[in-house]
Amino acid sequence: MNLKKHFTLSIAATAVLLLTAGQAHAQSGSRLCGFISTDTAGKVGLLYEARTKDASYKKQCDEAISKMKQKIETTAELKAMNWQEVKRWTCEDVGNKGFVNPGESSDICEKMEAKVGYKVVKKGPAAAEYTKQ
Repeated sequence: MNLKKHFTLSIAATAVLLLTAGQAHAQSGSRLCGFISTDTAGKVGLLYEARTKDASYKKQCDEAISKMKQKIETTAELKAMNWQEVKRWTCEDVGNKGFVNPGESSDICEKMEAKVGYKVVKKGPAAAEYTKQ
């Protein structure tokens, strides 16, 4: 292979890698469990990312929901809010409930770690804040 052709192939391969590296992909096999606020003044989510391939997937989800429900009931600030239960929703479905700005990926699991509880807060046009619980 001549040097010019080899160089052209190298540039093409690098371009493909750079273009695909920045693309967002859904978290395959991830589902969210917990609660999201239904109040209009900002969004709050108490969320746990579970992996569907885990044998204890459903149990993890149920336990996370139970712990978060207890936290809501015992924390005055949270108890004053209105909540919707999230049981094995896709990361995109939750993201589209007001946790991302237009043009951002709706896959909020990209900013989370699996098997960890998070408090996600979105106020106005600022990006959502993710805090491990």
